[in-house]
Amino acid sequence: MLTKTPNFTLRHYQKGASNLVIGLLIAAIAFLGLLYLKSRGIISMPTSISSAATTINQTINPFSDDYSGYGVQIAASHYLDEAKDVMQKFADAGYSSFVVSSNIRGSMMYQVRLGPYPHRAEAKAIKDKVKRRFPRNRNVKQSFIVYRD
Repeated sequence: MLTKTPNFTLRHYQKGASNLVIGLLIAAIAFLGLLYLKSRGIISMPTSISSAATTINQTINPFSDDYSGYGVQIAASHYLDEAKDVMQKFADAGYSSFVVSSNIRGSMMYQVRLGPYPHRAEAKAIKDKVKRRFPRNRNVKQSFIVYRD
């Protein structure tokens, strides 16, 4: 018994490509429609939980005198906006992040940290996890564990 193999011609491939293009156009139009409705205030898009939970305040310092714990310092900057950007990237990735401001040699520094964690082992595990997840990130390569009594 002979089985007949299908004979695909250029027409079959063109039909598939045109269906793909039409699908992409519909998706783009739907996305632009949502953006338009959001800009008019007709609908609101939900914010991510991590961005809603992590906020920045220049005076925030979870390592206050009445708290003892560990953190992973990811970055330090003289510019608050840079520190906020780094903090938000890690918060969006699902990590508890915050900024600590301190005056170092007469200059304000903003340190981005992950945590706080009650045990050094937890902080080390997070540091190792972040290094595996972001192997090319310059800030992550230079990260270290900090402790506050």
